[in-house]
Amino acid sequence: MKIHQLIIVSLGLLQTLSAHANSDERLDHFLSLSLEELVNLETTIASNSKHTITNAPAVVTLITADDIKATGATNLMDVLEGVPGIHIRASHFAFRPLVHFRGANAAQTLLMVNGTPMKDMMWGFGIFWKGLPTSMIDRIEIIRGPGSALFGADASAGVINVITKTAGKIEHSEAGIRVGSFNTKTAWMQHGDNWNGFDIGLTAELFSTDGHDPFIEADGQTSSDQTYATNTSYAPGTAGYGWDNKDIRFSVAKNNWRLLADYIQHSDLEIGLTGAGVLDPVTQASDSRYNIDLLYNDKSFSRNWALDAELSYLHLDYSSGDGFQERPPGYTDATGVYLDGIINQMRSAERRMNFETSGLYSGLENHGLRLGAGYTQQDLYSVEQFINSGIGPDGNPLPIGSALVNVSDTAYAFAPEKMRKISYLFLQDVWAIDDDLELTVGARYDDYSDFGNTFNPRLALVWENSDRLTTKLIYGQAFRAPSYQELFSETSRTLGNANLNPEQSKTTELAFSFIATKNLHLNLNLYNLKQTDIIRAVAVTGLTKNQFQNTGDHTINGFELEAQWQTTKDVRISGNYSRNNQDDSVFRTIQEPDQNAYLRLDWGFLPEWNWNLQSNWISERPRASGDNRPPADDYFLTDTTVRYARSESWEFAASVRNLLDVDAREYTGSAIPNDLPLPERNLYAEVRYTF
Repeated sequence: MKIHQLIIVSLGLLQTLSAHANSDERLDHFLSLSLEELVNLETTIASNSKHTITNAPAVVTLITADDIKATGATNLMDVLEGVPGIHIRASHFAFRPLVHFRGANAAQTLLMVNGTPMKDMMWGFGIFWKGLPTSMIDRIEIIRGPGSALFGADASAGVINVITKTAGKIEHSEAGIRVGSFNTKTAWMQHGDNWNGFDIGLTAELFSTDGHDPFIEADGQTSSDQTYATNTSYAPGTAGYGWDNKDIRFSVAKNNWRLLADYIQHSDLEIGLTGAGVLDPVTQASDSRYNIDLLYNDKSFSRNWALDAELSYLHLDYSSGDGFQERPPGYTDATGVYLDGIINQMRSAERRMNFETSGLYSGLENHGLRLGAGYTQQDLYSVEQFINSGIGPDGNPLPIGSALVNVSDTAYAFAPEKMRKISYLFLQDVWAIDDDLELTVGARYDDYSDFGNTFNPRLALVWENSDRLTTKLIYGQAFRAPSYQELFSETSRTLGNANLNPEQSKTTELAFSFIATKNLHLNLNLYNLKQTDIIRAVAVTGLTKNQFQNTGDHTINGFELEAQWQTTKDVRISGNYSRNNQDDSVFRTIQEPDQNAYLRLDWGFLPEWNWNLQSNWISERPRASGDNRPPADDYFLTDTTVRYARSESWEFAASVRNLLDVDAREYTGSAIPNDLPLPERNLYAEVRYTF
């Protein structure tokens, strides 16, 4: 179904159902949870056992669906930017959002949906990753700090678990539409019901946008034109960032069982700029991802035992369509002229199967002992690539003016078709030493078929000093597994290295949570993050190409300060400030700000009305060594949303993003001299009906 068709259907549904709405019922206000209730919300991400946010054995942030709705956020990435220590950096390639914790590289972030890692074998969250629509989200649980002792690879700097709306948890049905700037159109729905003793749930969203299409004054081809006296660059010109999205999720639950089936597809996706920073107006890429998860949870499996089990299957595929236009037609270098430009067609597909089971034993007084084991099989089973430049299937350079050549199933394709197998064991004990003191000790052992094994412990001491003050001392180790590219690449640029070790990290944290008054809560988190065995492509004696190697260490120190103030029943002010100090090694993530701040105001100024105002400040970002441009400027981005509830059924909202129309720019390499413009002022309006 096309998006305009779904919008028409949704409008018809809204009109039909409006006759049954009780327009006399009003909402008291949108700030439905007090600070006390928010603090006492339960989370499981820090220990796989229920804790409140305050006494969880980690630095945890929990964001509810109502909180998201008040901000007008339409995508997960909009929500995360307000979390202390997190910065969302937009890549110039496809305007792909990269999630950074505490100044670390985005590869050190683990993102999960319903406990299932989203990371693929080659591209992180996905080469065309765009986030998740907020209409699907029930809550978001975030650990700022290491999580490998529970979740395995990539949880070095932070962990995000997005919990979607599923059967038995969807309390009402809803339909909505949204339209806005950049020809953006959205239609969504959710429905929960009971059928023959089974809870069922369905959510769906169709989305389409032309993108903000920033103007690029000069690109990675501009300097080449100057060198060879050519005029082939598309710059000055616009970078197209339009895309369409389908997200459909179905779930069934009964007793201790839950089945989840999800499907996501991006299509007609414009990448705007290639990885080398060259304008590409040609590419229309696509991907699709579907997964099936069978979950079992029995809190009374036997005496003193609770049992959890999960069986999941994930399939995803990517296609560049007719190919990335890496260089425009007429591109010239020292070897000659490429009349058709440089084209790179890429397609890949992979599947992942995972089984995990764990038991929580409560037979020891004051202890909660969890034992678990799992097995994962990741299979990059299909890789196709067609090129007209670079190394051909015979290992020799392709001649100038070559037609597209198939390098699939050779060592010179962008990735090998290989399988990775992972077996793991984990153990954790939550020990209530006394009423005010709790110690969590845990560890996980992972064995990888392609590089070996790794062991990662954690330790957290939580002391409720008083009714107002809670102190946490936390230590954890974590790792990032070498990617397939780093292990096996044989491309023209970089050689893989099968002898790589995983990147390791050690984090020590000291956190304070202080309830100054019933309506004023303060948090301070201090941390030291040390990364070792960092993987980089470097020159190696005896090799004609760079090779991936474990090359060195990097240290980040920092702090995060948070405040929440409920000034009146209907007004809440919250904010945070984060700072990270990185050593001056070559491993510094230079695209990242060393300071960022966030301020938010929520005001339920009438029973039916709510106003939200939020602003993000990102400090300037230094350049790489040898890049003589001044640092990337700091910027403020301010968003505002007004929401009106005509009744318990009807809601209307209007949002303005980048309210002050700031010329904010994301850091890029020198190929794009003036950096990447972020969206200018834009707005949208939405209507939703609940029944």
